[in-house]
Amino acid sequence: MTMDLDDILALAADPTPTSFESARARRAADQVLRRYADATAAGLDVVGDVDPSDPLTTVADEVTRIVRAAQLAKLGSVTWLADTGELTWSDEMSLILGRPPGAVRPSIDALFAAVHPADAIQAHRDAVRAWVRGSVTETTCRVIRHDGTTRYVHALIELVAGEGHRPYGIVATVEDVTELELARQERDRLARRRQTVRAEPPHADPVTGLLTRVRFTDEVERALRAGTGALLVVATEMVGPAEAGGSSPEAGLSAAVAAFVMQVAKRGDLCGVVGYGELGVLMHDTPLRAATARARAIVEALRGQSFVAGRHRLRVNAWGGLVRYRANDGASSFDLIIDAESAWRRAKETGESLHAWSQPAPADERAETCRTRVRAAVAGNGFTLYTQPILDLRLNQITRQEILLRPLNDAGEPVSPSPFLDIAERVDEMPVIDRWVLDRTLELIAQGPPTSHYQVNLNARSLDDPDLLGHVCDLIDQYGVDPRQITFEITETAIIGSRMQALTFANGVRELGCQLALDDFGTGYSSFSYLRSFPIDLVKIDGEFIVDLRNSPAAQAMVVSLVQMCRALGILTAAEYVKDGATIDLLRGYGVDFVQGEAVGMPRPIAGAPRSAEQSIVLELAVRGL
Repeated sequence: MTMDLDDILALAADPTPTSFESARARRAADQVLRRYADATAAGLDVVGDVDPSDPLTTVADEVTRIVRAAQLAKLGSVTWLADTGELTWSDEMSLILGRPPGAVRPSIDALFAAVHPADAIQAHRDAVRAWVRGSVTETTCRVIRHDGTTRYVHALIELVAGEGHRPYGIVATVEDVTELELARQERDRLARRRQTVRAEPPHADPVTGLLTRVRFTDEVERALRAGTGALLVVATEMVGPAEAGGSSPEAGLSAAVAAFVMQVAKRGDLCGVVGYGELGVLMHDTPLRAATARARAIVEALRGQSFVAGRHRLRVNAWGGLVRYRANDGASSFDLIIDAESAWRRAKETGESLHAWSQPAPADERAETCRTRVRAAVAGNGFTLYTQPILDLRLNQITRQEILLRPLNDAGEPVSPSPFLDIAERVDEMPVIDRWVLDRTLELIAQGPPTSHYQVNLNARSLDDPDLLGHVCDLIDQYGVDPRQITFEITETAIIGSRMQALTFANGVRELGCQLALDDFGTGYSSFSYLRSFPIDLVKIDGEFIVDLRNSPAAQAMVVSLVQMCRALGILTAAEYVKDGATIDLLRGYGVDFVQGEAVGMPRPIAGAPRSAEQSIVLELAVRGL
């Protein structure tokens, strides 16, 4: 608490301070004593002539010395007397408000006129609380100085009582804390940023512990830029049935095979997951002859080893594909992986354990190999369809199913679609796959309940096909499907790459009666503009905002704003990757219309879906509810 020169002179004239002056001096003493203790702890001598003692236990001159120290601290003071309603403030307070002392007559109106409008109500409440409750109240607010600049001030508001503890005024000790407040805000911002910044994708595959396909591809790319070496892709396949009953041993077998490959591989080689049953081994700075010998040893060791997975003792067959790389070959990491995969397939076809190439394949030859593989899968029904239920939060009932594609491996088992579809997209064969999906899906819908609704994904490349809309019309007529049962899902990528084609298709399917959904919403640069320019009926909020929604205030704010915006535009919303009931409750409270994910139901194969070219196509849709 500070006192001006007039106060000091008054005290000097009358050595017996009033109760009001004594209270002010005591507050000033407390403030200075705290500062003195901090300075002493830090080894500083801030005010050399101040004796840290209680001024009310010594002569009045000690009060003068304490007040002098308080003025050196540049603390302002505001005093209000209840009997007269008079408000005064010190010269230091004038300086805090950006005014020369005496330039403005102190008053309640002048004081609150200087407080930032957004903080004025709270500052007034804190002052009233101090008076009504008789307790010390602290508040931090902004003041707008005469020159228009804004400063943060901290006020300690205290009730002053006289004889008989009768309150007769309020005194506020005010300090400019702008630098401290800005530093605190920056610490809070950095803490929030650490919590909300997008986490780096996981490096390790959860089953095998090896590098994920994405991470392994990055490492291959880095090695390719750095020099020469060889890339091995090993494919494994379980031989015969398991020796003991129980749960499926595939996951345990994959982990056991991965551990064995890491053990056999040379120290320094990097291992990663390439695909289902496929492991990659990166042998950097290794000549072709040495890499070939090492690769053959790995494959032969796998063939001769038995593995224990749970209660199962298993053996595997293995084939290897090796390709040597140089920094100037012009091939990418994706190209090398494709070539190594093609090499192990060649080894399997020819009955070898390993097939090695001394250099990457020519680009046109590689592309043709990929196209042949994709077209063979389409012609041979090398896919199957899954459905995933979608919960309508308004009804708490499953009302929709999303149709999902799963490629089949050489054993006829469904596997993750990402590696295969990545290949198909790079060689522009996605339209062929999408047509396969459309043909089977429309037939499924025709055989399913007429009240169900189905969501079908379309790749961006397919929207470049000028005949796609006509093909959809023909299928609807052929199977007699109600177009209101269908929602086509497209991504922002489709709109960016083929804006006019995407708009033509969108308007066309809407005229038919189908609906349109924008998938993975919220991750692009211009998603919001598409909601106004495209006839979107449903927005699927990207799963990265949903997976940790309960623990992420940033994700919660994002989802709330997206839902509010979509609702204003008349667009439904759906959330993906919902893991638990608590997340469903949050989304329901936000006004999200649909949810899907583990908490609702995992993807399941459609009964009777085709599994090989020899099997007849008998399609029956199994619609599952809660």
